[in-house]
Amino acid sequence: MARETRQFWFNNVPGTMSVDGHIITRQDIQTYGGPNPWLSHPRYQKMEWLSRVRQRNLFEPHNSPDGAICKTLCERQGDELWTHHHQNFDFAIGCDPRLRAPRAILILPDEIKHYGGTSSYQRFQNPRCDQFNLVLKRRLAQSCQMEVADGAHGIDWPKYDFLFTVNTAHNPRFERPDLPIILYCHDCWLADSGYQDVIDWLEPDVLLTPYPTPWRENMRLPERTRMEFAPFAPSLFFSRPNLRVEDKRVDLLVIGALQFPIYALRIALSAQIRPLAKKYKIEFSHHLGCKRNVWDGAAIEQTKFGPIRYLNQWSAYLGSAKFVIFGRLASDQHQFVLGKYYESLISGAIPIFPEVPDLELLGVKPFEHYIPLSEVEGNNERLAHFVDHYDDYLHIAKNAVDWSLAHMDRLLFDDFESVVHDVTSRKFPKRLIK
Repeated sequence: MARETRQFWFNNVPGTMSVDGHIITRQDIQTYGGPNPWLSHPRYQKMEWLSRVRQRNLFEPHNSPDGAICKTLCERQGDELWTHHHQNFDFAIGCDPRLRAPRAILILPDEIKHYGGTSSYQRFQNPRCDQFNLVLKRRLAQSCQMEVADGAHGIDWPKYDFLFTVNTAHNPRFERPDLPIILYCHDCWLADSGYQDVIDWLEPDVLLTPYPTPWRENMRLPERTRMEFAPFAPSLFFSRPNLRVEDKRVDLLVIGALQFPIYALRIALSAQIRPLAKKYKIEFSHHLGCKRNVWDGAAIEQTKFGPIRYLNQWSAYLGSAKFVIFGRLASDQHQFVLGKYYESLISGAIPIFPEVPDLELLGVKPFEHYIPLSEVEGNNERLAHFVDHYDDYLHIAKNAVDWSLAHMDRLLFDDFESVVHDVTSRKFPKRLIK
């Protein structure tokens, strides 16, 4: 079943696919993924996949060792608390030269030996509630078939059309292969010159980053390297926008991690806002994501801090507020369009967040899609004005949701596929989705 789906998907076969009389469209695969190749029995592959596509439990007992796993996966389909089990793009792992799709070698660092950042070999193989890696799997599956490795040793480079890897600042060196290279660059902590070293010796064709301004202003790019924008955003699949005024149970939701010195200005903003809790319904959520890389449970985790929400449940929580606010980082050099920007824009709350240069790149405008943090930072009277006049600013939330629905998935998937299309000299067709 996984093999048949790979043929259908990567050969750009038009029309639909029949699975025991069930019609599967390309849009179904784009939304929910393909069969789970780790289920060994074809019957269980079909059950679990159809349960995902139909969003209901279609499990039937069968004599196979995968029965317990399949039963659990089928039971979780259609349950909003288990959104991270509603997609599976592992069918795209493995390269077949007969298929009309680029072949990528994806080198991700070993988390224990080399890396503690956003994406590693372990996190990619088991993304759990980790939104970044769930989106990365779908991003790659739309544009290419892939093999995944935790290092460059023993790779038969001529088998592949391009190399995709991550700049960790500590990448083990290997001889640069004669392949186009896409180098993903995430955090830009400028005190660590290792990022520049990796760029210098790898000389990527494309530097792919969600933070183009900091990387452009603080790093030297080789002449052959071009920079491409790759938002660190949630897919619309994980988003639950809410514009219904009657559902707004919180006046102001204050979000963002506080546990490191770089968050000093957020700590100050949180302290500034606390006195307003005597007048308004204000909630503070500073623990999102503390375990998302290892949490495999439901999308709401009960902890001593209260419930911590992940994925769709986090999006729904943001949408329960009239306003959502988060503060700046401590250094002007570290002002990025973080994932919180996109999450806030799609939530249905009115976003209040810092102005950073890359917002202009997106076409996101102050007082049209968000309220600039500078309006209220250090000024509770001004913040209270916005909360008191929520109806007058509600159009900002609608504009933000409209912008997100129009642009977010294109930025994530279509633009990434265009980068792959370019580095492989356009010798493969783009995916036919509809």
